Amino acid sequence: MIEAYKKFWKGYVDFKGRSTPSDLWSAYLAHVLIVFAGYWLDAVFESMVAEISSDLFTISVILFLILFIFCIAAVLPCIAVAVRRLRDAGYHWAYIFIPLIPFVGIFILIFLLCQPTKVEVPFNNVDNPKQ
Repeated sequence: MIEAYKKFWKGYVDFKGRSTPSDLWSAYLAHVLIVFAGYWLDAVFESMVAEISSDLFTISVILFLILFIFCIAAVLPCIAVAVRRLRDAGYHWAYIFIPLIPFVGIFILIFLLCQPTKVEVPFNNVDNPKQ
């Protein structure tokens, strides 16, 4: 999962490659766990503010801003890995806009992202009986 998360950040502007399903879901899981842990830590600091001092409020606000900037910075890598995953499954990159369809769009995109890798057979292969 750590290697997939490293690839997630290294290929943040790579829209031409391919990503396997495990690359996509491992990176998304790692990202969600990091954000969840950060917001949980922020909630702990906020709950202690009333009891201890206002210095913890400053720490809580700074932690919230760091998490917010982290989430904004992760938008482009999330789009890039989804485009690469769609390409790997054999779909056009424009299917990334399917979630704009109300109510069902996100479910359709998740279904497309879960599809297996489409293996492309070279056209001039002698062993290819489909020519």
